[in-house]
Amino acid sequence: MSILTMHWTNLPKCACQIFCYVIGFIGCGSVSWCENLAEVAIKCLEVPEEYPSIQAAIDAAEDGETILIAPGVYHESLRISGKSVILASWYLTTKETKYIKQTVLDGSIVPDPDPEDDIDAVVDAVILIEPDAGPQTTILGFTIRDGDDGISCHAKSRILFNHFVNNKDAIDYEGGGGECRFNTFVANDDDAIDLDLACEVLVSNNILRDNDDDGIEIRLHDYEGPTLEIIIRDNTITGNGEDGIQVIDYPGHSDRRITIERNLIAENAMAGIGFMSDGITLEDYRGTTIPEPIALINNTICRNSYGLSGGGNVQVINNLFVENLHTPLKNVNGTAKLSHNLLWENGAEPIDSDLKSGLLIREDPQLDETYKPFVGSLCIDRGTTQIELRSQKNVVHPQAFRGSAPDLGAFEIR
Repeated sequence: MSILTMHWTNLPKCACQIFCYVIGFIGCGSVSWCENLAEVAIKCLEVPEEYPSIQAAIDAAEDGETILIAPGVYHESLRISGKSVILASWYLTTKETKYIKQTVLDGSIVPDPDPEDDIDAVVDAVILIEPDAGPQTTILGFTIRDGDDGISCHAKSRILFNHFVNNKDAIDYEGGGGECRFNTFVANDDDAIDLDLACEVLVSNNILRDNDDDGIEIRLHDYEGPTLEIIIRDNTITGNGEDGIQVIDYPGHSDRRITIERNLIAENAMAGIGFMSDGITLEDYRGTTIPEPIALINNTICRNSYGLSGGGNVQVINNLFVENLHTPLKNVNGTAKLSHNLLWENGAEPIDSDLKSGLLIREDPQLDETYKPFVGSLCIDRGTTQIELRSQKNVVHPQAFRGSAPDLGAFEIR
């Protein structure tokens, strides 16, 4: 075991933030106090210098210890259980992104047990996080590829700064949760992120593009208990083969609340956001009514086949629906509340949607090629903080915008 010493003087703030996430001193709060540290030392188990395999290091680690993995391709199926383990590439200590690409956890089975079969043999999960894994478990700074699941997560964990490619589901949450932040998901065979069972998770600051099925799939399995919060914020979700985000309902009501805010959801083959029923995932634009509370706030939803398909107990506020091939809104009715949304050059008018309950803007939003408003765009300061003028409850916190009111869409310009 070695002692890893990190000098933080002159390092960017994000480097301090990564370290604080990993050692568990803070979560999503301020990291400014850490900038004053000149030097911090933590114990590390090193692969392959001290341990021949990653699993051997995991088995040897004490609760909360860090395993630092050198660049290379590792054909293993990893299992974390009974403790918190911090699994990291050299990106942890250097902040050099090349180590994310160079440190590969590969789920393909070598040699292939049946080379004459056209289907490549892969492990069930490149990383399995068992239900009894500790809540400080962290996976940071890898390329994770070629698994049936990239990560099968059954406990709370932190999944940060990874690149997922060519898995079936990149992350399959099965009753787990925690934080999924600053990852890239590209060309996975099914969903980038799949949420099943009793999941509570923050999905933030990720890029999810060109996956074969959904960017994010959320199944509202039966659940009764403390409200589960699912927050999807500040992601770029583009070019996926089915929906950008799909919410799949089941009979009855579950104790969940979903917030989808400040995401770019563009150029997905089917719905930008689609609501399905009865456990069915194959998108048919039925636009089901979902009873669980869902807030869609400040999203940019552009150039999908449909914009938002479905309604129910949903708040739709400060969003841009631009150049979707068909309708921007379908079946957004019932108890749904819409206000301060902009529709522009969609292929059809809204279908069975309540457009009378709040402000609706039909003007050119003046977006650039990255879907951000130009300076001077009418999107600036045109949003609202409250779904109802008589309400004192803010749905957009004043700290989330810079002007006199929120801008429309995912991006604050000033």
